[in-house]
Amino acid sequence: MEGFENRPLFFVYAPPLKGLRKSKRNELQPPYAKAPPWECSVYYWWWAYLRRHDGYRKTCEQGGRGKYKKLYADFGDIYATDFWPWWREHAYLFAEPKPRQVEEVQSVSKDPTLLTLQIPLENKESLTVRQIKRLLAPRINALKQRKTQSKAMYPVATKPVLPSIYMHLCVWDAHTANPDLSDVEIADLVNVPINTIVDGMAEDFAKKGKSHRRLYERTIYRRKQLAVQRHLRIARQYIDNVGKGAFPLRSSR
Repeated sequence: MEGFENRPLFFVYAPPLKGLRKSKRNELQPPYAKAPPWECSVYYWWWAYLRRHDGYRKTCEQGGRGKYKKLYADFGDIYATDFWPWWREHAYLFAEPKPRQVEEVQSVSKDPTLLTLQIPLENKESLTVRQIKRLLAPRINALKQRKTQSKAMYPVATKPVLPSIYMHLCVWDAHTANPDLSDVEIADLVNVPINTIVDGMAEDFAKKGKSHRRLYERTIYRRKQLAVQRHLRIARQYIDNVGKGAFPLRSSR
């Protein structure tokens, strides 16, 4: 936690809050209608997915001993409390380091993200500021065109889509709690969204006959199966990778 004491923390994505946000900086689409504000943060879902990791759970049960002891040293026992006490102690894991300060240097740095200037002190301050801005503008614009790289201890792996992250976990939890249910029954249980439009087949079954209706029902049945299987596959990848300190990440590391 060194370097984070007694200063406001900055996050690439909006952190979890209990009340209204003062700004909409990097605010994500809510995971579902009327979701509480803290669930509108990717960092809440990082915690939620880690709680589904069986190996990490065993390490917590063993007091930090086991395969995931290095991760435990940072994240601690996530089952010991609810989200908010944990977040207050561990928010720094996702925060950006303290910004570098303007300072006087004695030698020229080769760091491409630093610009060393020679400033004549005899000029008026207003003129000096204008000259500095003129030199800075093209460099800053060039950096903005690059993808911003987080320097947090645990950066968000990809741009999060909270409705998808939420639905993956809903399906995972439903399947875990009801292992005997079929994929279609899981889809109905958690209202997995699917495309129900099948080339107009849902229209006027009375005229098109029972065979047409059966074809439509089979198509929707198959779509529900595939949707649940996809959600479970991605949820498993997220859970596997969150145990490696990466979220939300589908491919293995």
